[in-house]
Amino acid sequence: MMRHRRRRVLLVAVIGLLVPSSVIAATEQGVQPTEHVLKNGLQLLLVERHEQPTVAACLIFDVGACNDPAGVSGIAHMFEHMMFKGSKVIGTKDFETEMAVMEEIDDLRAKMNAEMDRMRLMKRRGEIDDVLDSAQWTPAYTEMKKRYDKLIEQERALMVDNELDKIYSAHGGARLNAGTSNDMTIYFVQLPSNKLELFFWLESDRFANAIMREFYVERDNVREERRLRTESTPTGKYDEAFEAMFWQSHPYGVPVLGWASEVESITRDDVEDFMKVYYAPNNATMVLVGDFDTAQVIEMAERYFERISRGKTEPPPVVTEEPKPIAERRFYAEAETNPRVRVRWHTVAIGHSDEAGLEVLSGLLSGKSGRLYKRLVTEEDAAIGEPYAFHRARKYAGYFEISAVVKEGHEPEEVERIILEEIDKLREGEITDHELQKVKNQVLASSIRRLRSSIGLMFQLALYETWYDWRYINESPERMLEVTADDVRRMVGEYLDPKVRTVAIYRTKEGAESDVDPELSAILAGLPPEAAGQVKAMIDRIQQADDLDKLRVQLGSMQQALDSGNMPDEQKSMLAYMIKSIKARVAELEAAEKETE
Repeated sequence: MMRHRRRRVLLVAVIGLLVPSSVIAATEQGVQPTEHVLKNGLQLLLVERHEQPTVAACLIFDVGACNDPAGVSGIAHMFEHMMFKGSKVIGTKDFETEMAVMEEIDDLRAKMNAEMDRMRLMKRRGEIDDVLDSAQWTPAYTEMKKRYDKLIEQERALMVDNELDKIYSAHGGARLNAGTSNDMTIYFVQLPSNKLELFFWLESDRFANAIMREFYVERDNVREERRLRTESTPTGKYDEAFEAMFWQSHPYGVPVLGWASEVESITRDDVEDFMKVYYAPNNATMVLVGDFDTAQVIEMAERYFERISRGKTEPPPVVTEEPKPIAERRFYAEAETNPRVRVRWHTVAIGHSDEAGLEVLSGLLSGKSGRLYKRLVTEEDAAIGEPYAFHRARKYAGYFEISAVVKEGHEPEEVERIILEEIDKLREGEITDHELQKVKNQVLASSIRRLRSSIGLMFQLALYETWYDWRYINESPERMLEVTADDVRRMVGEYLDPKVRTVAIYRTKEGAESDVDPELSAILAGLPPEAAGQVKAMIDRIQQADDLDKLRVQLGSMQQALDSGNMPDEQKSMLAYMIKSIKARVAELEAAEKETE
C-alpha cells in the first residue's frame, strides 16, 4: 500500500506542473462537497472554487430509459425535450389563450390516436403497409391532420421560442443543455457567479410550472432524432438490435430514444403522469461547482426550491435482473461501413468490488501500448485504428466489450479468434508489474484531469451520486491501485468465459462503400458503438445546420476547448474534426449569403 502511495504522490507532483494547486489539493485530500438536503428531499452537493467567476450548475434526476413504463419507451427522453418549452411565464405571450388551444389540440389528438389504432388494425390485416405513410392514411385521419396543423400554427403564434436559452445567454450563461441515459436525466448550464439567483429562479420555475408546449411537434422531432442517430448511421440500427439481443430481460435492452411505434403513441397525459412520479425533488440532486458562497447558495435553494412539494408517490424500483447467460449468442449484419467485430460479456454494476479489476483489465488491452493493438495492428496487421476494450459499469448491471475494425484482406472471424487468444494469455499467463503500473498511472492521470474542469467535476459528482455514491470519485482510483495480477486473472476467469460471449460481426454491404470519410472513420473506430453513433449524428447535424450565429458560437467554444489541451488525444482528434466540419459549413452558408446579396 505504501509503495502505491509514494508513486501516486510522485505522479501528482509531475501533473501539478499543469494543474491548479486547488485541484491537486482536492486530489490528495479527496473531493469533499458540502452536502445539504432540503425539507422536500432535494439533495445539494456544493464545491467552492474561486479561480474564475463562474459556476457550473446542474439538476440530475434519478430517472432514465430504465424507468420507462411498459409500452411507452422513450418517455424519459421525451420529457427531457419538453423541459425546454418553458413555463406559465417563460415561453408564452398569452398563457390563458395558449392553454385553450392546447386543450383543443389534446382533444383532437385523442380522436387521431383512436383512428391510428384503427389503421394499426388495418396493417395487421394487410390492408395497408405503414401507418406513418401519409399516402396510406384513412380519409378521416387525413382531415384531422389538416385541422391539427392549423391548431399548431395557432399555438406557435402564442409562443416565445427558446426563451429560456435566450434569457441565460443574455446574462452570460453558456452550455445550456440536457441529456438522458438509461439511468439518469441531467439539465445543466454554466453561468457567471453573480447570476446564480437567476439560475435558481429559472430552474425552480420550469420544474414547478412546466408546460408541455408543442408536445406532438416535439414528439415528431424525437422521431427525427431517431432517424439521425440510429436509422441513418451506418450501423445505428444494428447496434440497437445488438443491445436488444445482449440484454435478454433487463430494460437496458430498450433504446433510450424508445421504440418508434411506442414513441408515436406517447400522449401529453402520459408525460405529465410520468413527471409527477419521477420529477419530484426527492428524486433529484443539485450540484454546483465554482465561485460562490455555500451559505448563500443554500439560502437561495431553500427560498426557490422548497416551494416545490415532495412527490406523493415514490418512484418504483427497477426489479428486473438480467439472467445469467447460458450460451453464446451471435449477430451478423451487412452495413455501409468497414468490417467490424464486437465481443461482449455480462459483468457487474458500478460500485461492485470487482469493478476495479475489470477496469484494469480493460487498460491492459486498450491503447497503442495495449496488448490488442500490439497483436492485431502491429504484429498481425489485421485491424485498423485502435482496437478498444472497455468496462461499462452502469447503475444496475455492466458489460465488458472488445471491438476492432477489420483491415481489408482479413476476416472478422480471424480478428475474433486473435482477441480470444489474447484473453486466454491473460487467463493464465504473465502480467508484468510494468504493465500494471502503466495502467494505474493512466488511471491517476485521468482522475486528476477530470477534476481540472469545474463542469467536469460537476458531471462526476452528479452521475456518481445518482448511480452509486458521489464518494466514488475518491474511492475509484484507490481501488484500482490495489488491483494485482492475480485479481486480473480472476476477472478473466470469472467474467470472460468464451462459451457465453455475445458477438456482433459487421461486414461491408456488397456493392456499397462506407459513407464515412477515412479521417472520421478512424476517429469512430476508437469509440464505443453508441458513442460513435452520437458523434456521427452530431456531424450530420452540423452539415445540415443553417443558423450561422449558432455555428460561430459553437466554433468559438470548441476551439477554446481544443486550445486548452485539457483532454485525451482521442478527444482532441474528434474535436478537431468537428471544428473542421463547422468551418466548412460556415463557409458554405457565408457563400450562399453573398450570392443572395
